[in-house]
Amino acid sequence: MAKRLPRWCCCLLFALLPCTGVADLLVVVSAEAELTRIQRQELKDLYLESRTLRQGRTVVTPIDQSERSRERGEFYRRYIGKTQAQLRAHWARLIFTGRGQPPQTFADSQAVVERLVRDPNALGYIDSRFLDERLKVVTVE
Repeated sequence: MAKRLPRWCCCLLFALLPCTGVADLLVVVSAEAELTRIQRQELKDLYLESRTLRQGRTVVTPIDQSERSRERGEFYRRYIGKTQAQLRAHWARLIFTGRGQPPQTFADSQAVVERLVRDPNALGYIDSRFLDERLKVVTVE
């Protein structure tokens, strides 16, 4: 027979759930940008190889958030399939061998928004609470 959790444990678990993650993570560009869709593999290549991506006439450049941001952990888990530890090891190898540098990093979603507004060729990710008319959501396929 399966054991049941005490009622107070269930209440505590549900009370903590909203605090554990990012409400809704969005991949975004400036409203001026041409980019509207990106393949998941292109997104991985963009963020793991820090290369630019050609989309028609546009060259897309990735921007990242600080390791301390919750959005970063969620983005890499959801879209790239890497943990923070795997990501650190990945970039340590590439930097050591001279084969790459990680994307430029910004402190938080607000800083990413400000950068995206100034650069229509940049692509980033933010918490949905920071989405406004200056940005456009990119569909990840």
